[in-house]
Amino acid sequence: MIKLGIRAHDIGKYSMNELAERVRNIGFDGVQLVIKKALIEPFDSITPKALNNAFDKPFIMMLGAYFNPLHPNPKEVENGVNFVYDQLRLAHDMGCAFVGTETGSYMGSPWGYMKENHEDDALYEVVAVFKPLSKEAEKLGVYFAIEGAYAHVAYSPKRLKQLYDHLGSPSVKIILDVFNYLNIDNYQHHLEICNEALNLFKDEIVIVHLKDFIVQDQSLKLVGLGQGLMNYDVMLPMIVKAIPNAYLIFEGVTGPDIISSFQWIRHKLERIEEI
Repeated sequence: MIKLGIRAHDIGKYSMNELAERVRNIGFDGVQLVIKKALIEPFDSITPKALNNAFDKPFIMMLGAYFNPLHPNPKEVENGVNFVYDQLRLAHDMGCAFVGTETGSYMGSPWGYMKENHEDDALYEVVAVFKPLSKEAEKLGVYFAIEGAYAHVAYSPKRLKQLYDHLGSPSVKIILDVFNYLNIDNYQHHLEICNEALNLFKDEIVIVHLKDFIVQDQSLKLVGLGQGLMNYDVMLPMIVKAIPNAYLIFEGVTGPDIISSFQWIRHKLERIEEI
């Protein structure tokens, strides 16, 4: 059975018990949790036991430890690396399988596009930062999940595969976010991009981010699922067939769009399961 989740702070920032209840009441199976963004409890006071007690159903599908490994300020990179180490240890202690991050940009913050991000030197820098993290994940028995995006170093599925191969670790898994790879020039090819990623990684993909979009003022704008141009009639069966055990997680779906998107995607999945 396909498991549906949501990025927790897209619902809001609450106590862990209230947040879990809100997620459960909608019907999601789990959450992608960035603790500092989603929970009002002081970060240092949160224990694995408390998280497990609150997030039994829904469960924590992934801990978000997103940081910029190419930040021009070395202290920012150091802080980000230490944060990932902390989240890997937390994942181990609470029995959560995945800790996720993206591949960064020389821009710093925000992590915008720079042509240098797509050069080989950037790739090798990210490899150097990520290798020790992947080794730590191996030691702890958890998985370090990496996510590509057009503006970042892993700007295409093929580039992400190069990074994955350079890391060469069984602890490294893949987050597929088709929208992240899109821009005004290639959005009409999103099915081909999805298919390429599925063929390159197969069941190494453990999480799929669900997003939808429209074109507005020559840029792509997120909307609720089923309200935009993402061809889920073709893409969703493709994903379910290729990686039936991957978690499907809403990201960037907020407000009233959450419930309507959940109902819409649940209906789509039920129709696929009947076939």
